[in-house]
Amino acid sequence: LNFRHAADALSLTQGAVAQQIRSLEADLGVQLFHRHARGLSLTPQGQTLALGISPALQKIDAALSAVTTVTNTLSLSVTPSFAAKWLGPRLPTFLSKHPELDLQITADQGVSNFSSDGIDLSVRQGMVPKQTDVEWYFLGSHNLVAVATKELLEQFAPETPLGDYPLIEDGHRPWEKLIERGSIANNARMLRVNQTALALDAAERGQGVALVPACYLDPSHDTMVVLDHVIPEPDGSGFYLVWPKNRPRTAGFTAVQSWLIDGFKAR
Repeated sequence: LNFRHAADALSLTQGAVAQQIRSLEADLGVQLFHRHARGLSLTPQGQTLALGISPALQKIDAALSAVTTVTNTLSLSVTPSFAAKWLGPRLPTFLSKHPELDLQITADQGVSNFSSDGIDLSVRQGMVPKQTDVEWYFLGSHNLVAVATKELLEQFAPETPLGDYPLIEDGHRPWEKLIERGSIANNARMLRVNQTALALDAAERGQGVALVPACYLDPSHDTMVVLDHVIPEPDGSGFYLVWPKNRPRTAGFTAVQSWLIDGFKAR
């Protein structure tokens, strides 16, 4: 339902896609789309056509993928923090093992729309995906841990309550949720940033204590100290690998899927 996204996926201009749709409507003698000021919607005839031909197109795509030997192209959507702290450090090793794979990574806070964004796989954070048109795999819990530098901790007594340290809050509001639940009392200033990666970077500079997923920590940074063990979270909260239902299992898709699943098992 977006001519511009369709044009990008097909390497055409938006005008060319619109012209093809007009030609198809003229050939069929029916209107397939309602044109609105802010987008498109399918007419009843358009819905019928889309539902009828989608399985056939998927079979064609699967058959072509099974016999082709050209470079595999796969689009992976992740959050910026996951891209910076988990994906980035592991990516060179994976790509060196799969030189045939053209992996396109999109780092975005928003939830991917598989039907319009051209995304093949997505790593999402939160609770179990509710959409009925996707499949998913639970990669693992967030396992939130409080981290700070040794230098910062040396400025406080060993028995200092967690809430008395300067805290660094990211867009997921982990500290605020603990404070609201009464798990800690906040008696110090709080630095607020919009991404977990920025919170971890600030903690590494000694600006406070960040509450971050344990998988984002770099074991080689021995200057960072974990103050508390895993912070309790709601059941089912964590990282999910999500993809469209009935998506053809190309070699590239299977390779990336297995890499992400095995990477979480190994941490």
